[in-house]
Amino acid sequence: MTRTTRRGATAQLLALGRRLSPVRRDPRHVLQALCLVLAAMGATLLVWGLQVTDAAYDGRDLRTSARHPLRAAAEPGTLPTARWWDSRDVVGDRSFSVVTIEPLVADAPLPPGLPRRPEPGEAFVSPALLEALPAASTRYGKQAGTIAADGLAEPSEFLVYRRPPPGTALSPGPGGISGIVGYGTPLPDASDFASQTFDRAESDVRLLIAPLLGLPVAVLLVTASRLGARQRDRRLAVLHAIGAGRSVRARIAVGECLRPLALGTAAAAVPLMAVTLTGVRLPVTGHAIAAADLAPLRLWFPLALLPVLAALCLSFAALHLRVRPAGGNRPRPGRDRPSAWPGRLCGLGTLLALWGAVIGHQTGVRIFILGLVLAMAGLPPLLGRAAARAAVRLTVRGRGDAARLIGGRWAAAHPAVIARSCASLAVLLGLLTQVQVLITELTSEARHATSLARRLDGKLLHVSEGAGDEKARARFLSALGAGDRVLRLAPGGEGAPPVLMGHCRDLAALAPLSVCPGAEPAPAVRVFRERTARTEALRWMSSGEVNVRSEASRARLTGGKGDYVVLTRRADGREHVSRAAFATLAAPSVVVPGDEYVIGATARARIAGWVVLIAAPGFVLLALTGAAGLLHAYLDRADELRPLAGYTSGVRFHLRTAWWGMGVPTACALALATAFAGLLGAVNLAFLAPSGDSPLPLLAGGLVTAVVLCTGATVAGGLLSSRFTHRWVPRGD
Repeated sequence: MTRTTRRGATAQLLALGRRLSPVRRDPRHVLQALCLVLAAMGATLLVWGLQVTDAAYDGRDLRTSARHPLRAAAEPGTLPTARWWDSRDVVGDRSFSVVTIEPLVADAPLPPGLPRRPEPGEAFVSPALLEALPAASTRYGKQAGTIAADGLAEPSEFLVYRRPPPGTALSPGPGGISGIVGYGTPLPDASDFASQTFDRAESDVRLLIAPLLGLPVAVLLVTASRLGARQRDRRLAVLHAIGAGRSVRARIAVGECLRPLALGTAAAAVPLMAVTLTGVRLPVTGHAIAAADLAPLRLWFPLALLPVLAALCLSFAALHLRVRPAGGNRPRPGRDRPSAWPGRLCGLGTLLALWGAVIGHQTGVRIFILGLVLAMAGLPPLLGRAAARAAVRLTVRGRGDAARLIGGRWAAAHPAVIARSCASLAVLLGLLTQVQVLITELTSEARHATSLARRLDGKLLHVSEGAGDEKARARFLSALGAGDRVLRLAPGGEGAPPVLMGHCRDLAALAPLSVCPGAEPAPAVRVFRERTARTEALRWMSSGEVNVRSEASRARLTGGKGDYVVLTRRADGREHVSRAAFATLAAPSVVVPGDEYVIGATARARIAGWVVLIAAPGFVLLALTGAAGLLHAYLDRADELRPLAGYTSGVRFHLRTAWWGMGVPTACALALATAFAGLLGAVNLAFLAPSGDSPLPLLAGGLVTAVVLCTGATVAGGLLSSRFTHRWVPRGD
């Protein structure tokens, strides 16, 4: 019995499919194999990204639950062992927690991540905060050490644990300071930590990863299945004619794709597995994922690769179950005029987008998005036709140049090839541009707060004491510089507006006075002669109008309840005031009025970084797909160049033909796609999102990436077509 007869039918059919794609003989089979390799790499990255999302969120939720304070009020009959208070501080555009803890018993439990409880005036700081702000080592008190990884939601979190300075204490009261009995509660709906206020839900990340990576994988599989479609359809028709069923055709297709898919899966899995051992800091976003969170992937990720490979093979085989007509010699009617639906669809979508932008508000945004989708759906065929017309014009001008004539006429005769090669890139670039503009748009409050902060220039600060007594407040006022002006914003009684108290010369630092108020509160509009940025800041701190009362001296500002308004002249005024507050008050917070709106809008705008990060691999995959499809279509007609190439030597003729046939039309199409996306982005910025970020960097980066890949395809087309033609020798002349 021979080896062939001993082999099963499935093995023989798989081997037959493998032999049908001789990579070494035809570079077009290399392109098909490349598409399959890229599809496998994209699918592997997709699965890895979803698993990393699960693992990272599971680890974060576990640590968040472990450090969440267990309040004594939630445990009837228990006495508090410590007092716990979360105040807020800001570094750049990031808000984070400064947690003040004060033990009430000797064996009070420690929060996770601390080796010991801090002594009075000491602080533990997260490593990421120290890296971003070296002054944090002394701002919150004497540094006692850093917070360990098990006490941080993620390695890049900003967090401080501190103990009140000597002579101060946290006292329970209406300010929200709570007694706790320990740490560790079920995961709350809303975290008590300010550093987690703007965390995105796991479902949001999944919704980004799945389409932005899944769509390019699907496009690559479909493209690979249609490369060399003429020969494959003829082969499937012959198999169908001799009685081969669907299972036979499917196994042959699996044999054709199995090797490149396995190669792509392994090529992507090896570096991704290495990342699970070291952890990773994601580019663009700066988000860090610890190696400990990725430990489960060392088992589950390799186990998921086999189902991924099987799903890719079955998907590729499913695309070949239907037998397409192999074609014949019967002439087909040609169209004198191209179809009109792409132009109508794109024009209708553009008009809807303009209408929605003019309307504005939520309804206008929805109409704009609908118009954008319709315009993107009709754009690719128009790009192919525009590139074909450009090729015709270039051909007319270059009739004395054989390479220019041949390449230009080939591009003019194949607008659909240009359209398919640019379709995914044009649509994705257009959608990402509008998403970036809409996400980075500031709310009206954030715009006003940004303008106010720019005019205040960090010279007016709102200091909340959290808890304290008159002695602590007196020490705070003494710690300020001689040139600093201090006012007190005290709550009004029984529905009355808050009362701003201070010496008349300190009140005059806000705005010129019409009259110095007396001991009875007077409305601010009667006290101040004009409205300035500083008087406007009072409205942000009090959520409305304020009354003004004068005090004879600064010493009278230490009694009662209320916050402080500090006006400083120092260039490092915020740092100076923060150090004075944390060194003297129990649980202070030092902010610029209105910055919570700016921080919230900035946190929302950071989603654009995640979109760019996740979309970048998909964009590159789609660009490679378009380049491979264009190159394959060009190589399909390389045989036609053999007679002409017999009259020249070298590869210059082939490179110039590929340049005029692929490079120039594709560059025209991509330039038009970028201009159209930029036009819609400009409309979006002008009407819907005037404070959004400019899409020019994204457009420039996408265009450069696409042009580089298409240039590579052009050079490869010239070199590979020269290999097709150099073996041609005229015979029988």
